[in-house]
Parts: sequence; structure tokens; C-alpha cells
Amino acid sequence: MKFRKRQLILASLVVALSAAVYLNWQFSDSKNLQVTNMLSSGEELGEAKYVNSSNISDKSIPDSTKKYFTEAQMNRQKARDEAQEKLKSLISTPNINLEVKEKLMQDLENISKNIQEESNIENLLKSKDFAECLAIIHNNECNIIVNPGTINENSVMIIKDIVTSQTNIPGSKIKIIEAKFENKN
Repeated sequence: MKFRKRQLILASLVVALSAAVYLNWQFSDSKNLQVTNMLSSGEELGEAKYVNSSNISDKSIPDSTKKYFTEAQMNRQKARDEAQEKLKSLISTPNINLEVKEKLMQDLENISKNIQEESNIENLLKSKDFAECLAIIHNNECNIIVNPGTINENSVMIIKDIVTSQTNIPGSKIKIIEAKFENKN
């Protein structure tokens, strides 16, 4: 009876692993990069190219855009702080199952890692003249929100290069979004 259960479990694991490998293969080759309001770039990462970004300046960014990015960063930080506090309180619960505790500790570590990677990405993007930007990493995907008027072929290459160099996130899981605001005149 035990031998039969083990065979059934082993067969189930092999089927699940096969399905995961197939799905990974199927989805990893189909899309390279999802970009909104952008033309595809046929260039390769690593090609040297001068990027003139003098048209992007902090002075040309409206206050509503600055306010949006400030509020979004504060909301992201507040949500992360709450999640970390919740995880810490669950971890410190007496008589918690060891496996559950390890999973919670891993989740807490992932949140901390995501915060660090987001900060690194945002700082590097700002050094490349993206005056306002926001990086959001969740479930091995990265969304980059940039200020209006900054997306072009060169900026997509810069953003993709920065994200892939700071994380293990593949290009197919990077989404670049240009913030849009209604003109209320």
C-alpha cells in the first residue's frame, strides 16, 4: 500500500513538473517586452548608443504629475509597512507551525528584497533623467511608471537594461507605463 502511494505521488509530481516546464517554455518565448504607447525596438541589449535626454527636465513636469508620484510612493510604502508588520506579528505568534513560520519569514524577506530593488531601479532611472518614476515589483514582475513624454525607443532600452541588471526579472515580465493625466483646462 505504501509503495503504491509513493508511486502515485511521484507520478503526480512528474506530471506537475512537466506542465510547469511546458508552460514556462510556452510563455517565455512568446513575448519579449510589454510596453504601452511605444514602438518596438529591434536593438540588442548591450549595444552602445548615445542617448540625448536633455529634453527631460524636472522644471517641465507639472505639479499634478509630481503629486501623483509622491502619493503613489507614499501609498506603496504604507502598504509595504502594513504587510511587514502583519507578517512580523504572525511570525511571533506562539505555537506557530515551523513550516508556516518559514514561509512567513520568506515572504518578509521577499518584501524587503523588493523594496531594495525598487529603490535601486528608481535611483538609477532618475540618474538617467527620468525625473519622476515608480518601480513596483510583485510576483516576479516589474511595472515601471514614468512621467509623461519620456517613452521612446532609447528610454525603453535604458529601463529594460536597468531592471534586468537589478533583478532576476526577465524582459517579458517588465511593463513600462507612461503616466497620463487629463488636462482640466
